[in-house]
Amino acid sequence: MLVLRRVFALAPAEAMRPPTPPDFSHSLSFGPRLRAVLDQPSRMVLRNLIRQPGRAVLAVLGIALGMALSVSMLSVMSAFNKTLEVNFGVVDRSDATVSFIEPLGDQTLFALARMQGVLQVEPLRAVAVIFRNGRRSYRGSITALEAKPHLFRALDDALRPLDIRADGIILSRALADELAIEPGDELLVDVREGRRPQLSIAVVGIADTLLGSPAFMELAALNRLLREPHRVSGAYLRIDSAASDRLYREIKDMPVVAGVTLSEDSRASFQQQMDTGAGAMRYVMAVIAAVITFGIVYNSARIAFAERARDLASLRVVGLTRAEVGFVLLGELGLLTLLALPVGSVLGYYFSLAVAAGFSTDLYRVPVEFVPASHGTAALAVLSAAIISGLLVKRDINRLDLVSALKTRE
Repeated sequence: MLVLRRVFALAPAEAMRPPTPPDFSHSLSFGPRLRAVLDQPSRMVLRNLIRQPGRAVLAVLGIALGMALSVSMLSVMSAFNKTLEVNFGVVDRSDATVSFIEPLGDQTLFALARMQGVLQVEPLRAVAVIFRNGRRSYRGSITALEAKPHLFRALDDALRPLDIRADGIILSRALADELAIEPGDELLVDVREGRRPQLSIAVVGIADTLLGSPAFMELAALNRLLREPHRVSGAYLRIDSAASDRLYREIKDMPVVAGVTLSEDSRASFQQQMDTGAGAMRYVMAVIAAVITFGIVYNSARIAFAERARDLASLRVVGLTRAEVGFVLLGELGLLTLLALPVGSVLGYYFSLAVAAGFSTDLYRVPVEFVPASHGTAALAVLSAAIISGLLVKRDINRLDLVSALKTRE
């Protein structure tokens, strides 16, 4: 809009005049020491940047934003992979999960433990509920575990085990924000199975979790509130890998078992879910970020060449070689690119936080942290784009028609 206003306000007679030569009477002067270090083309590069500081700042910001977009997408892709590794390597360390058709007595666990090939059994109980706090409600479930679980652990975003207490419930940060509830408040819980009682449970903790919007309780405490002692709705198993196929068939054929899920299958399903829908957009955005970054760098080089073609031709006429003329233009591009790298790295981190928040869902949160490899890869991509752009512009400099470039518009 600003450019169009200036165009529309320009008088036709003024527009037909040749451009007024810029006034460089107050240009930066270099002392004897700098002149001894910097040759003439280097001083020309620095003078041009200082003469047009606004343009230099905008060029640096443009390149930095392109790099920031690349950093954010690479960081988010690394975060998706970390979520997968944490879920199936740190949180869930079981080999299989067994779900019963209804809550059963814990003697069922002894039957599972006696099966040949089963190395460890850990109980759980998942209860479908509706959480209520005033006018706010959320349909979810309570996951009840042992006080010190080993196969499936409740961890916060720093991978620290949560203290599963018997005197209340621990909510994830996302669930607590949804319900607008704080530790110490009473949470109403409508149980959606069995006798469907309504419970009032104290919130004893809020944790930043990576996966979903869980609510954790101690198994015996939940059974006591439900008046159903020694009940479990499933179990986590650690099994001998050599007997996994046989155990899968035997457990699945048990009449009380609703389903058996192997961790390998769950991992593959979770990976597929992250690679489809919104998760697949991270690949598209990564490609777009690369294209935008190259476009910004190449566009900066082309504009600089178009604006200074006459000056470059004049330098060739007065005796500078093609290499020296190319350095005058491309040296400026290289210096701007180097200045943009640290700015793009800082902006990329904050871009990563915003993009990760957009990709996070009720099923999983995308954790973002400083990943040096992502910043290094994005920096190499920007440098590669600058080199390719420089080679393309250098080819145009070598093909420059001195006679046409030196002609003055009348």
